[in-house]
Amino acid sequence: MNGRKPAQITLAVLVALALPGIAACEQGTPVAQKTKAPVASTKAATAVSFERETKAFAFTYEYPAQAAALPRLAAMLDAERTKALGELEAQTAEAQKEAADNDYPFNPHMLGVGWKVTGESPEMLAMVAEISSYSGGAHGNTGYEALIWDKAADKRIQLAALFTDMAMALEPLREGYCTALNVERREKRGEQIGEPDDMFNTCPPFAELVLVPYASSDSGFDRMMFIAAPYVAGPYVEGVYEISLPLSGAVLERMKPEYRAAFAAPAE
Repeated sequence: MNGRKPAQITLAVLVALALPGIAACEQGTPVAQKTKAPVASTKAATAVSFERETKAFAFTYEYPAQAAALPRLAAMLDAERTKALGELEAQTAEAQKEAADNDYPFNPHMLGVGWKVTGESPEMLAMVAEISSYSGGAHGNTGYEALIWDKAADKRIQLAALFTDMAMALEPLREGYCTALNVERREKRGEQIGEPDDMFNTCPPFAELVLVPYASSDSGFDRMMFIAAPYVAGPYVEGVYEISLPLSGAVLERMKPEYRAAFAAPAE
């Protein structure tokens, strides 16, 4: 996904946001990349794809074979899917009733969640979900969520758990990210970036983005992906801004020893 997410969006929050409210770089050269990384093959497991469609809503939920191969992770994703479907059913029924009570048309709703691998190593699996929703308004909404699975501990961990100090670890990437973002903005807008006091011309803080480790080769995680959902770095029409930057030695120096093996040494 080329350089194109609020902080991590849970399914419950995104579905809620999708309801009637919608109606109304240099570390080397920053490179925007697609979210498709080489990963280890999975022999027994297969990708999971779930669909349900009624006259009132459409629901899809998908995750890859690499996640299905980890039983506890697969169980967690299946539980998340069940919860999201139940919430969509309840909220759709409420919206239908509200439309009938107020004599206005009801438009079918939609929620789609698609997990993709951004990298895998013997130590961990990293994925990002694109979460698309529509609740009958002028347009839908798109959000993103990152997931890091510690294979040894067999549990989900937060990005901060990889570092001794995440803020300090990521600071060397800040200038490169802001530079790469403005390059992407100029390409999309066809003009120079305007006044910095405009919220869509500033460089959003990392806390407003979704961050996930990314592996561009089989040698390990070697980049960090920064995802800004619509409205975070630009107006809705500009879509998502997704940028990945190489991890420098300064970043890796603040990596906890137990996770360092999952990351590739920076290129000389």
